[in-house]
Amino acid sequence: MPRGRRGEVRALPLTGEWVQAPSGTNSANGLVATPDGRGLIIVNAGQLYRVDLRTGHATKVALQGAPDVAGGDGLVRLGRTLYVVQNRLNKVTVWDLDRKATTATLTRTITDPRFDVPTTAARYGDRLYLVNARFTSPQTPETTFNAVAVSL
Repeated sequence: MPRGRRGEVRALPLTGEWVQAPSGTNSANGLVATPDGRGLIIVNAGQLYRVDLRTGHATKVALQGAPDVAGGDGLVRLGRTLYVVQNRLNKVTVWDLDRKATTATLTRTITDPRFDVPTTAARYGDRLYLVNARFTSPQTPETTFNAVAVSL
Protein backbone atom coordinates (compact mmCIF):
# COMPACT_ATOMS: atom_id res chain seq x y z
CA MET A 1 0.00 0.00 0.00
CA PRO A 2 1.64 3.28 -1.05
CA ARG A 3 1.92 5.57 1.95
CA GLY A 4 2.96 9.18 2.28
CA ARG A 5 5.39 10.57 4.83
CA ARG A 6 2.81 10.58 7.61
CA GLY A 7 1.46 7.13 6.77
CA GLU A 8 -1.54 8.32 4.77
CA VAL A 9 -2.68 6.28 1.81
CA ARG A 10 -1.75 7.94 -1.48
CA ALA A 11 -2.76 7.39 -5.08
CA LEU A 12 -0.13 5.75 -7.28
CA PRO A 13 -0.79 6.46 -10.97
CA LEU A 14 0.36 3.52 -13.09
CA THR A 15 2.71 4.19 -16.01
CA GLY A 16 5.10 2.19 -18.17
CA GLU A 17 3.71 -0.97 -19.78
CA TRP A 18 0.42 -0.80 -17.87
CA VAL A 19 -2.61 -1.04 -20.16
CA GLN A 20 -5.90 -0.08 -18.56
CA ALA A 21 -8.59 -2.59 -19.53
CA PRO A 22 -11.67 -1.15 -21.25
CA SER A 23 -14.58 -0.11 -19.07
CA GLY A 24 -16.90 -3.01 -18.32
CA THR A 25 -14.15 -5.65 -18.45
CA ASN A 26 -12.05 -7.19 -15.72
CA SER A 27 -9.21 -4.87 -14.88
CA ALA A 28 -6.73 -4.81 -12.02
CA ASN A 29 -7.62 -7.55 -9.58
CA GLY A 30 -5.18 -9.45 -7.38
CA LEU A 31 -2.50 -7.48 -5.61
CA VAL A 32 0.46 -8.76 -3.57
CA ALA A 33 3.85 -7.41 -2.53
CA THR A 34 6.94 -8.51 -4.44
CA PRO A 35 9.31 -10.82 -2.54
CA ASP A 36 11.68 -7.88 -1.87
CA GLY A 37 8.83 -5.65 -0.65
CA ARG A 38 9.76 -2.86 -3.06
CA GLY A 39 6.92 -3.39 -5.49
CA LEU A 40 3.54 -4.87 -6.16
CA ILE A 41 2.45 -7.69 -8.42
CA ILE A 42 -0.93 -6.99 -10.01
CA VAL A 43 -2.96 -9.16 -12.39
CA ASN A 44 -4.71 -7.22 -15.14
CA ALA A 45 -6.39 -8.45 -18.33
CA GLY A 46 -4.56 -11.80 -18.33
CA GLN A 47 -1.11 -10.37 -17.59
CA LEU A 48 0.99 -10.01 -14.46
CA TYR A 49 2.65 -6.66 -13.83
CA ARG A 50 5.39 -5.63 -11.44
CA VAL A 51 4.79 -2.08 -10.16
CA ASP A 52 7.48 0.06 -8.53
CA LEU A 53 6.02 1.48 -5.30
CA ARG A 54 7.97 4.74 -5.58
CA THR A 55 7.17 5.63 -9.18
CA GLY A 56 4.14 3.60 -10.27
CA HIS A 57 6.12 2.34 -13.27
CA ALA A 58 4.64 -1.01 -14.35
CA THR A 59 6.43 -3.69 -16.34
CA LYS A 60 4.95 -6.94 -17.56
CA VAL A 61 6.21 -10.01 -15.77
CA ALA A 62 7.62 -12.40 -18.39
CA LEU A 63 5.64 -15.65 -18.22
CA GLN A 64 7.33 -18.96 -18.96
CA GLY A 65 5.20 -22.06 -19.45
CA ALA A 66 1.92 -20.34 -20.37
CA PRO A 67 1.05 -17.39 -22.61
CA ASP A 68 -1.08 -15.56 -20.04
CA VAL A 69 -3.09 -15.80 -16.85
CA ALA A 70 -6.53 -15.42 -18.45
CA GLY A 71 -9.23 -14.77 -15.87
CA GLY A 72 -6.57 -13.92 -13.28
CA ASP A 73 -8.25 -12.71 -10.12
CA GLY A 74 -6.94 -13.40 -6.63
CA LEU A 75 -3.20 -13.63 -5.91
CA VAL A 76 -1.37 -15.25 -3.00
CA ARG A 77 2.42 -15.07 -2.65
CA LEU A 78 4.45 -17.31 -0.36
CA GLY A 79 8.13 -16.46 -0.64
CA ARG A 80 8.87 -16.64 -4.35
CA THR A 81 5.87 -18.83 -5.14
CA LEU A 82 2.88 -17.03 -6.64
CA TYR A 83 -0.60 -18.57 -6.77
CA VAL A 84 -2.89 -17.06 -9.43
CA VAL A 85 -6.61 -17.81 -9.15
CA GLN A 86 -8.00 -18.01 -12.70
CA ASN A 87 -11.68 -17.66 -11.93
CA ARG A 88 -13.80 -18.79 -14.90
CA LEU A 89 -11.17 -21.37 -15.86
CA ASN A 90 -11.65 -22.98 -12.43
CA LYS A 91 -7.96 -23.36 -11.73
CA VAL A 92 -5.05 -21.98 -9.77
CA THR A 93 -1.73 -21.70 -11.55
CA VAL A 94 1.43 -21.87 -9.46
CA TRP A 95 4.44 -19.81 -10.53
CA ASP A 96 8.04 -19.56 -9.40
CA LEU A 97 9.16 -15.91 -9.35
CA ASP A 98 12.73 -14.89 -10.03
CA ARG A 99 14.51 -12.78 -7.41
CA LYS A 100 13.21 -9.45 -8.76
CA ALA A 101 9.75 -10.76 -9.74
CA THR A 102 10.36 -9.90 -13.39
CA THR A 103 9.93 -13.49 -14.63
CA ALA A 104 7.44 -16.15 -13.53
CA THR A 105 7.78 -19.82 -14.46
CA LEU A 106 4.70 -22.06 -14.37
CA THR A 107 5.37 -25.02 -12.08
CA ARG A 108 1.94 -26.62 -11.78
CA THR A 109 -1.81 -26.16 -12.00
CA ILE A 110 -4.31 -26.90 -9.24
CA THR A 111 -7.83 -27.95 -10.23
CA ASP A 112 -10.65 -29.35 -8.15
CA PRO A 113 -14.16 -30.47 -9.12
CA ARG A 114 -15.51 -28.32 -6.26
CA PHE A 115 -14.29 -25.11 -7.93
CA ASP A 116 -17.23 -22.98 -9.15
CA VAL A 117 -15.58 -19.78 -10.36
CA PRO A 118 -13.14 -19.22 -7.49
CA THR A 119 -12.22 -15.55 -7.25
CA THR A 120 -9.93 -15.06 -4.30
CA ALA A 121 -7.76 -17.13 -2.01
CA ALA A 122 -6.02 -17.09 1.33
CA ARG A 123 -3.45 -19.44 2.81
CA TYR A 124 -3.77 -21.02 6.21
CA GLY A 125 -1.26 -23.68 7.22
CA ASP A 126 -0.61 -26.02 4.32
CA ARG A 127 -3.87 -25.23 2.54
CA LEU A 128 -5.17 -22.64 0.14
CA TYR A 129 -8.79 -21.57 0.73
CA LEU A 130 -10.71 -20.30 -2.31
CA VAL A 131 -14.08 -18.55 -2.33
CA ASN A 132 -16.49 -19.77 -5.03
CA ALA A 133 -18.29 -16.80 -6.63
CA ARG A 134 -20.64 -19.08 -8.60
CA PHE A 135 -21.00 -16.52 -11.41
CA THR A 136 -22.35 -19.25 -13.70
CA SER A 137 -25.12 -20.25 -11.27
CA PRO A 138 -28.51 -18.53 -11.05
CA GLN A 139 -28.36 -15.97 -8.23
CA THR A 140 -31.49 -16.51 -6.15
CA PRO A 141 -32.15 -16.12 -2.43
CA GLU A 142 -31.62 -19.89 -2.18
CA THR A 143 -28.21 -19.87 -3.90
CA THR A 144 -25.55 -21.10 -1.48
CA PHE A 145 -21.90 -20.12 -1.51
CA ASN A 146 -18.84 -21.82 -0.08
CA ALA A 147 -15.10 -21.87 0.17
CA VAL A 148 -12.93 -24.78 -0.92
CA ALA A 149 -9.66 -25.89 0.69
CA VAL A 150 -6.91 -27.46 -1.41
CA SER A 151 -3.46 -28.65 -0.38
CA LEU A 152 -0.52 -26.48 -1.33
